[in-house]
Amino acid sequence: MKLAWLSGRRLALAVVALLALAWSDRALAVDAERGPMYLTDSHGASGVVHSFLELSAVDPAYDKYWRGALDWLIAVAQKDDAGRVRWPLSASAPAGHKNRQINLPSMCHITRMFVAGYERSHDDRYKQTALASVRFLAETAMLRQQTPFGAACGWSHSYHPKDKSAGVLAGHSHGLGNFLDVMLDACRLQPDEKLKDVLRGILVNLRSRAREVAGQKDMIVWPLLQNEKVVETGYCYGQAGLILPLLTLAERFPDLRLSDGTTALSLANASLRYLMHVARAERDACVWPHMRHEEQSRNIGYGSGTGGIGWAFLRGAQVNRKTDPAFADECLKRARGAAMYAVDLAARQPETRALTSPGGDGGFGVCGGAGGAGHFLMLLAQEIDQSDAAFAARLKATMERLNRILVASAVPVDGTLAWKKADGTVSVALDYGQTGPVLALSAAGKYLKSDEFIQAARRGADFIVKHAAAEAGGYKFPFETKLAQ
Repeated sequence: MKLAWLSGRRLALAVVALLALAWSDRALAVDAERGPMYLTDSHGASGVVHSFLELSAVDPAYDKYWRGALDWLIAVAQKDDAGRVRWPLSASAPAGHKNRQINLPSMCHITRMFVAGYERSHDDRYKQTALASVRFLAETAMLRQQTPFGAACGWSHSYHPKDKSAGVLAGHSHGLGNFLDVMLDACRLQPDEKLKDVLRGILVNLRSRAREVAGQKDMIVWPLLQNEKVVETGYCYGQAGLILPLLTLAERFPDLRLSDGTTALSLANASLRYLMHVARAERDACVWPHMRHEEQSRNIGYGSGTGGIGWAFLRGAQVNRKTDPAFADECLKRARGAAMYAVDLAARQPETRALTSPGGDGGFGVCGGAGGAGHFLMLLAQEIDQSDAAFAARLKATMERLNRILVASAVPVDGTLAWKKADGTVSVALDYGQTGPVLALSAAGKYLKSDEFIQAARRGADFIVKHAAAEAGGYKFPFETKLAQ
């Protein structure tokens, strides 16, 4: 998941992403273990780090828990003779269990949390762990393939020493967007020509695997590997999840250019043109097909809905403003359409009525519902606050409404708040679980200056804290907790 809601204008250290970050389903399913599962990724320790970093910005009492989660991740990391580190999906799984696999997209989110932790605390252990993880990704797990545009760099979902597959492609959660972002983070931590070569290799990969849109000038897509007739548009699995890091790459390395003249900006803009082409109007709003796995969707989250696509258009407007103001205006128009979709959908949901599911058309996770929609609305409101104060006020009012719906959807448990699933379990996961609302409420409370939302975020975090287990000088957190009937 792109790392949403961290400090400054760079709110996207992460799709987080938001997103990530967002491992939006269990396609790489976590198989049941005997007893509690202690996961390392955004469904476990790194998801806690992400949300508690945001909350601790307004309440430092929670610092010890994100630091404790990072300290536990250091303790359970697997280190090779060269000092490179990696993490199994589950630190609690016995030897030979499927959950002992090295899930590479999961490692990206873990690594980015070490970067975020270092930038908050300046603890050199976090910096060195992040760089050691990036070395594993770039030196051991990376796939190389020659193309007409040069050597392409890529990765698969899981680490296999003899892997010769084409590797992941579109999207952020399980796509090249995630790897592009983590390499950009590493370059920020420690500029390195070898890492710049990796960034070039990712750009080569995306250029060589891009497909032109029949009959449409200057449009490209990255279709599904399993079915080239389907083009996902959302952040977690589709075009938006590649556009956003490509735009960051364009800002950071504007001179990076392939032999045919391709740049990160030209690829991002060609994909943005496709998203303009397939946008569907609903009154003043916009929605897109195949935001996540389905032709039709009414999802406003940033991983699986209009939130992530609107975010891509907003960044497209910002990055293109000086060089192509007309195109930037078109991008901002689509960003406003994506925002209106959330405004309209939120208006039909009573503030006091609980949402019935953690994902889908109106859930509470950051990837699949109300928790994630607020991220994009906040970014757009900040962008237009001076130029269109009235619409910015509508966006802020929608953020308030969505977060009150989040609070109404929680179950009080011994002074805390829990966002439970239909089976009565509470997941710590960032995408459809407990850490998503904590992240959303923390960010909204800080932006809107709302003590109500900050207090709700604290109570949600306290539910997680009550289930923390001290280990190896840090804290680990069970993936799921069953509420008493």
